[in-house]
Amino acid sequence: MGKDTKERIMIAARALAEESQSVQGVTISLESVAKRVGLTKPGLMYHYSSKKALMLGLVEYTAQRWGRLLAEAAGSGPEGLSPFDRHRAYVTVATAAELSRGDYWISTDMHYLPVLAEAWTRHLNAWLDVEGLSRETAALLDTARFAADGAWAAAATELFPARDLSDVRECAMRLIDEAEKS
Repeated sequence: MGKDTKERIMIAARALAEESQSVQGVTISLESVAKRVGLTKPGLMYHYSSKKALMLGLVEYTAQRWGRLLAEAAGSGPEGLSPFDRHRAYVTVATAAELSRGDYWISTDMHYLPVLAEAWTRHLNAWLDVEGLSRETAALLDTARFAADGAWAAAATELFPARDLSDVRECAMRLIDEAEKS
C-alpha cells in the first residue's frame, strides 16, 4: 500500500503543478497535496515528512518519468547507444505533447535549490553525454537538444509556441544526422 500511496501522492502533486494559475508560479503545499489524494496532512507526512521531502520526491518522480520516456523512445536504456541515438531519443521526447507545463515547472525549479538538480543529473546525464566527440559534433548535438528544449518550453508555457512541434523535431533530427556524419 505504501508504494501505491506514494504514487498517488506524486500524481496529485504533478496535477497541482499542471493546474496552478498563480502569478507567483506553482504552489504545492503539504495540505493541497494531502487534500487532493484524500489523506490528512499527517497521513501525507508519513510518506514525505516535509515540503522539501515532497518536492525532492516530485523531482525524482518526474526525472524517472523522463528516463522511462527516453528509454521507450530509444528502445533501450542509454548504455550501448551512440550519442546520436541518445540525442534522437531526447529530441523525440522533448518535442512530444506528453510533456507539460507541470513538467516544465518541475524541471526548471531545480535552479532555485541545487539539491533538486541531483535527480535530473542522475537520470539524464547518460543520455546527454558527448564525451569524446569533436567540439563541432558536440555543438551540433547541443544545438539539436536546445532547439527541442526551447520548443518544449514554449509549448509548455504557451509563450510563442512552435507552429508545429513535429517540424522542430524534424529540423533537430537533421542536425543530429549532420553531427553523425561529421
